Formats: sequence, C-alpha cells, structure tokens
Amino acid sequence: MNRQQKSGPPVIGWEITAQCNLTCPHCYSAAAKRPHNEMSIAECKLVIEAMSRIGVGTIGWTGGEPLLCNDLEELIVYAKERGIKSSITTNGVLLDETRTLSLKEAGISSIQISIDGSTPEVHHRMRRTTDEEYSKILEAIQLCKKHNIKLFIATLVGQENLDDAREMINMVKREGLDRIRLCCFTPVGRGKGSKIKDRLAFDERMRDLYKFAQEAQLDGSIMPMFDPPFGPVPPRFDFHECIAGKETFYLKSNGDLFPCTSLLNREFRVGNIRQRPLEELWNDPAMTAIANFPREKIQGPCRDCDNFARCHGACRGVTFAHTGDLTASFPVCLYQVALNTVVEK
Repeated sequence: MNRQQKSGPPVIGWEITAQCNLTCPHCYSAAAKRPHNEMSIAECKLVIEAMSRIGVGTIGWTGGEPLLCNDLEELIVYAKERGIKSSITTNGVLLDETRTLSLKEAGISSIQISIDGSTPEVHHRMRRTTDEEYSKILEAIQLCKKHNIKLFIATLVGQENLDDAREMINMVKREGLDRIRLCCFTPVGRGKGSKIKDRLAFDERMRDLYKFAQEAQLDGSIMPMFDPPFGPVPPRFDFHECIAGKETFYLKSNGDLFPCTSLLNREFRVGNIRQRPLEELWNDPAMTAIANFPREKIQGPCRDCDNFARCHGACRGVTFAHTGDLTASFPVCLYQVALNTVVEK
C-alpha cells in the first residue's frame, strides 16, 4: 500500500506531557515530576497540521497528566479548526470547575477519568493518592456531568484491587453512567518493577479474574469495555484484529512514535517526529509490523487451542510485555481458565 492509499487513523494517542502530579506505581509511561525534552507548542502545532494532512480523526490527549499542559486548550482549538476532535484521559485531581469550563469551551468531545478504587483506601494503594485528592476526583466526575461533557470512567484492574472491581462497576452505575473501561495490569513502564508485579500481576488469581470478567459481561445494566491486555473475554472469547499502526498510533511528548500504547518498548519505536515527517513515519513498514505479524509463528498452547482462529493469539504487545517474546503464547488467557474450570468440574 503506498502513501496515497493508506488512510489516516480514526483515533490516536498523544502524550502531550510526561509530567504528572501523581506517582502511580503501575504507570505505563513512567511519568515523572520533571520531564525533559518535550515538544514546544510550535512543534505541536506543526504535528497537528501533519495529522490533519494524513486524516487523523480524534486525538486522545494523555500523559503524564495532560491537565499540566497549560497550552492544552489552545492545541484542542487548533486541532478542531483542522477537523480533528479531541478527548482527554486524566487522573481527575486537577479538573476543577474553571478547567472543566475551559475544556468545554475549547471543544473537548469527551473526558476519561482514571479511578482505581471505590474507596479512598483502595485508590491510595493503587495510585498513592490522599483522601483530599480522591474527593477531588469524585468532584471532577460531578463537574463533567454538570456541564454535559461526555464522561468515561477507566479502572486499572490488578490482583490488589480485583475484589474491589465489582464495587467500581456499582459506583459507575450510581453515577448514572452506562459503561466502564477496564484496563488489565501489564508490566510496562514503572509496572516492570518486581515489587509492583508481585502486587498486581494475577498469577494464581486468574480464576477470580475470569469470574469477574464473566459476571461483568453478563450484567446487562452496564457495558464493560475490556482493554486488549485481558485478551479474549467470556462469554464469546473472540478478539479483535490488531490495529496497531493501521488505525492508531501513539506519540510521546519527546516526539517518539509507536504503533500503539501496547507497543511502547524501544524495540517498536518507528522513529521521531522531530527527525522525520509524520507522513513518512505513518507509511513506514515498521508501523504495521506487529499488526502484520505472522501468527503462524506463535508457539506453545495458543497454536493448539480451538479458539485460535477467533483469538489469533491475542495482543502481541501485551505478550511481549509479559514474556519478552513475540512468538510466545498469550500469558493471561481467560479462555484457558474457562477450559480448565470445565475439566475440573
């Protein structure tokens, strides 16, 4: 496929700053208090112009904490003027009424607030927040509702807060929302550390994770949106085709470009937008290398599984994060848990 034929990605992720007001142990981007080498507002505007040329539909502004970018609203407006919508993912602590109104005026289409516990205690264990910060997050949820901004709640699920995940679903229902994004712990960024893996990796609690996923999917009053790190989830156990570098990409604050958020290891870096034009990077074969990864190379239980034709070995980026091997079988497979549960019965 040549450059003229490849259509632009509907949604991309952009780490507008690696700076963050929190120090979550599991942070996939390893956000810091004092980031360096970040793109200037002028550079960002040039990138937005290039995104418009290749046909980007929506920018998902992330971090770090995107609300620490004082130019965020200006960039949202700049993108909107060029036909690109914007959404943001925030930890919610800094989202007061003034900022909420500012984002709405700029033209934000939706806000996703990350909250990993139904109580201040659980959230503190996951994100090291204070009770006051937790209260501010709850206030941020109310502000989005008050000002009619489309709102999503995202919850990282790990071994440590798995028992609270059902309460998170109940919380979302009480807030009058109809869906929740569920993110499965993956050892990337700061999450690579052995201590955090011991706390959050499921290991012997895979059956509990399976039961939770099954119950959540069968709850007709809410739509659980399970992220790719969960792999195929019950009851259907199918899995989407990989869209990395085909329908999405992820831009770091220093200009490094990756095919998606599941492929942030240096091995998958396509290039830097300061050194090569976005149009060239978007059409680089490295962009789609993982999406086009030959699944017949996958080794182990996946190849002998009767669900392989629908699952395709699940997410290769997540597999690599857990195993360091693109050809390994998917290591967090709920379908295998289901099979073992049937056999034991």
